[in-house]
Amino acid sequence: MVTINFCAAGCGRMALSGSKLCIVHAADPDAEITHIVNMIQEQQTITDLVAGGGRFKNIDFSNRHFYGCTFKGASFTGCVFTGVRMRMVFFDFAEFFDCDFTGSDLQFLSFAGAVMQNCIFEKVEALHLNFGGATITNSQFKSSNLYNSRFINASILFSNFIDCNLQRVNFIKAHLEEVSFKSSNNAEAVFDFSPVELK
Repeated sequence: MVTINFCAAGCGRMALSGSKLCIVHAADPDAEITHIVNMIQEQQTITDLVAGGGRFKNIDFSNRHFYGCTFKGASFTGCVFTGVRMRMVFFDFAEFFDCDFTGSDLQFLSFAGAVMQNCIFEKVEALHLNFGGATITNSQFKSSNLYNSRFINASILFSNFIDCNLQRVNFIKAHLEEVSFKSSNNAEAVFDFSPVELK
């Protein structure tokens, strides 16, 4: 689990790793995030990292192992997460634009309230993930195992679940528009309506 150190400014937010302040009260937020990126790139295994609210652009996170980290409210643009291994990592209300998670191993992650656009999840082990209330647009889930993940109240638009394991995946109250489930076992998923109504 994440080790909680609160911001010294007394705002109640979590302090960034390597700092006594949160991203809002940091004197130079960009420098703080650069320091965090350098920490990540120097290590294979990252534990208890706090980078909430950080902005990451064109960063290569590939093949790193993350345990008990939080990126709540962070923004990721053009970032590469190929081959990453993550356990108990929190991306609540984060934003992902043009990010690639191909070949990653993700378990017990939270993307609650996150925004995802043009992202790729191909050949991913994505077990027990929470996408509750997320907005997912123009994104691709291909040949991936999404066992027991939840998309409750999510908005999924112009996206595909192709050849995916959707056993025990929960789509209750999800808004689906132009979503394909081609070759996926969507009959074992949980919907508000019959899977025969889906493409």
